[in-house]
Amino acid sequence: MRTHVFTITAKTNLHVGNESGGEFSIIDKAIQRDPLTGLPCINSSSLKGAINEYCCNALKWSEDTLIRLFGSDKGKRKTDSQKGETIFFDAKLLFLPQQDEKELFHYATSANALAMMNDRVKLFDSTFSYSKPDNFNGKAVLDVGDKLTAICSDDNLPIIARNVLDNGESKNLWYEQVLPAETVLYTIIQEEGEALEGALNGKLVQIGANATIGYGYCKFELLKTIEG
Repeated sequence: MRTHVFTITAKTNLHVGNESGGEFSIIDKAIQRDPLTGLPCINSSSLKGAINEYCCNALKWSEDTLIRLFGSDKGKRKTDSQKGETIFFDAKLLFLPQQDEKELFHYATSANALAMMNDRVKLFDSTFSYSKPDNFNGKAVLDVGDKLTAICSDDNLPIIARNVLDNGESKNLWYEQVLPAETVLYTIIQEEGEALEGALNGKLVQIGANATIGYGYCKFELLKTIEG
């Protein structure tokens, strides 16, 4: 089995919703968060579903290939139930863009976030080591330490008002939280062969809600493949 480590860069605002209900808040639709750290994430089931959709609709992969890689839920495809051979892990936050006085923005991260990334990948490759780069995609990367949690709090992430109008009259106003464009996450995907490696590397995949208004278009870039 081959283990791929991908970075995922949101090229547009990203909303992958937390449907757990949560506590009362002005935010009607909050994003998913890591239950341990509280930092933004994309749950593996949401990531798997988005990649499945991409391979089905954009790449037009055959039903047999989709079932082999992603599995099949009872009644949805020609088999009643079948487990897919690919393993998807949650996508965790790596860099969060922040406004900058001199440049348009810089990236914020923390030593702890990078250490957790290294710990995860070392489960599959004990030699793996990823250090904070000076820049990512041409933008400076700063270690903000414990401030990363505050930067990612509900008080600081963007909240966008959404509305449904009926003859100019508001019928349904709600507030939706997003990760801003240029947010960088990372994930681990394990597969037999290299189908998803080739399908995802360098490509745009729509993840989460609101595709028709341009949300969730994310670029996958292969950081490393671990053999065996």
